[in-house]
This record gives sequence, C-alpha cells and structure tokens, in this order.
Amino acid sequence: MMEPGYLKTVLIGLIIANGVLACLFGVLAKRSFRTRGHLTSLMGVWSGIAMHGHALMTFAMSWLDRGALYETRLITTALGLAFMASGIAAIAAGRRAYGDIARVYGLKEDVLIESGIYRWTRNPQYLGYYLLLLGSAVASGSAIAFLFVIIFFILIHAGVVLVEEPHLRQVFGADYGTYTQRVARYFGPRWSGAAQT
Repeated sequence: MMEPGYLKTVLIGLIIANGVLACLFGVLAKRSFRTRGHLTSLMGVWSGIAMHGHALMTFAMSWLDRGALYETRLITTALGLAFMASGIAAIAAGRRAYGDIARVYGLKEDVLIESGIYRWTRNPQYLGYYLLLLGSAVASGSAIAFLFVIIFFILIHAGVVLVEEPHLRQVFGADYGTYTQRVARYFGPRWSGAAQT
C-alpha cells in the first residue's frame, strides 16, 4: 500500500500538470472560438476531464490531508457538507437550465440563457464547483485541499474573464452586455452604477 505522503506528492504533481494543461486549454479554446465559433468536441471532453479531475484530486487530498490545518468538528463537517450540497444544487440547476448537454461544454451556443439559476449567477457550473471543492476542504480541515480550491478558482476565473466572456460578447452582443449589467459573474444581483464585471 502506498504511503499517504507519496500520494499527496503525486496529487500535487497532478494538480500542477492540470493547471499547466488548463492554461494550454485556454489558448486553444480562444482559438477554437475565434475560428469555429464554438469549442470542438475534443475541447469539450478536455474541459470535462480537467474540471472533474481537479474535483476528484481535491476530494482525494481532502481525505489524505484531513486535519492538517485544523481538527475537524461537527460544525466544520456540517458546514463543509452544506457547501457541498449547495454546490451540487448549483451545478444541477445550471445543467437543467442549459437544456442540452452540448451547451454545458461550449459546443452549442444558440441562445443566451437568462432563466432559472442564471437570474442570480452567470456561471452556475463554476460557482457550484467552487462550493463543492470548498466544502470538501472545510469538512476535512485540509490545508492542501484549500490550496487546490484557490488554484481552481484562479484558473477558472482567468478562463472566464479572458476566454469565455469575450466570446459571449461577440456571439450575443448587446444582449450579453445588458445581462452582465443585471447579473453578477458568480452570484447575486448587480447594483446599479457598479463597474461591469
């Protein structure tokens, strides 16, 4: 049986590799949006593997490194599970609002979705994953899992701001601009007069 220290090292290496590949994905996704108007099927699969892989590695690290940052208690476990349940609900609501699995992975962009959970967040999938991963880290008290959550946030936020949002502005034009004025990137209504994000 492998030692937990070795497994932690392997997971850290895999997260770093996933981060490097995520940067490459961003460059290729931007090119795919520019040349094809959508992601290729291969890019859609890559996106799913990267997100789900990061989640699985965070869950594994939460288990292996549990208690390293603080001793878990009933309250931290309950809070973590509440975050996780909220994350799963946000992901499910986002996928339900999409109505077509092809839209989930950027393969089909024929309509600007503004109903359901999209009234409160422009990115329910990412919000859901943040909450899910954060919940895992909170429930376990794992310092490294918290670091994995931060890495995930940075990579996804950069992808949203640098790749997805410019593409959606190009595809949906003024309708998307109006939508961004009304709904926050991650959660909540926009306040009038607030800078566009």
